[in-house]
Amino acid sequence: MLFILIPVSIIVIIAWFTDTAAAGLRVLNAGVSLTNSYNITRDIPYGSESWQKLDIYRAQDADENTPVIVFFFGGGWSWGDKKYFEFVADSFVRKGYTVAIPNYVLYPKGKFPQFVEDGAKAIVWVKNNIEKYQGSADKVFLVGHSAGAYIAAMAAIDKRYLHQAGEDMLFIKGVAGIAGPYNFTPKAQEYVAIFGEENFEIMKVANHMTGGEPPMILLHGNGDTTVGRFNQETMVTALAQGNVKYKSVLYNDDITHTKILLKLHPWFADKVNVTEDIDIFFKTLD
Repeated sequence: MLFILIPVSIIVIIAWFTDTAAAGLRVLNAGVSLTNSYNITRDIPYGSESWQKLDIYRAQDADENTPVIVFFFGGGWSWGDKKYFEFVADSFVRKGYTVAIPNYVLYPKGKFPQFVEDGAKAIVWVKNNIEKYQGSADKVFLVGHSAGAYIAAMAAIDKRYLHQAGEDMLFIKGVAGIAGPYNFTPKAQEYVAIFGEENFEIMKVANHMTGGEPPMILLHGNGDTTVGRFNQETMVTALAQGNVKYKSVLYNDDITHTKILLKLHPWFADKVNVTEDIDIFFKTLD
């Protein structure tokens, strides 16, 4: 394991900061693939559009009682692919979960709220079909990083999206948001185009809190200069006012927007272990 771990860790960090995120993630996932012992089913359609596909990862001994995580990746709603995030699935499968990672529409092909609609459709598909893939429909959790955290939170909190997809939100056991931009007002032209000025109020997740939402754990790094801490602070205030069970975690100044994602995997986790913190919270909800 050490033979694989040391080179992959170094190459991922170098590639991330000197080339592209995709290059770093490819290296990391190649290392994970060499050591995995789980079953993978790729490119399962959850809708009729070409991008509406998901991958499912589960342990060889998983069964119909295994809790399920639907993970939404980040990328500013304009970048990303499920294939880059096998390392996240690996992290949670090690903790005893079956994991589904969906793709969703990206800008400029899609704009708000289409990516949230895709997220809700994927969640409902998982609820209705996961027992075929060794997972429990009664134990569905959502996890997301950055733009993916926004999608997970909005799909769980704004009741319209799951209703449109054919369900209500009562089946979601819990949500983990990692460095999510839940409540920002777009200023960069790309984000103005993605959300539209007419949607600047309805796009904010906290504005849809009514009480009765699923329990949430929110995690953020104090060294994150990409997504402001106020996003999490605004969510915490709304959750508290709605009497929703929650936990807020703020990591130290060394934890940036990128590092908090890498800290999901045990190869990078140390005193900061994001997967462990999420797993502990989710286990309190059983």
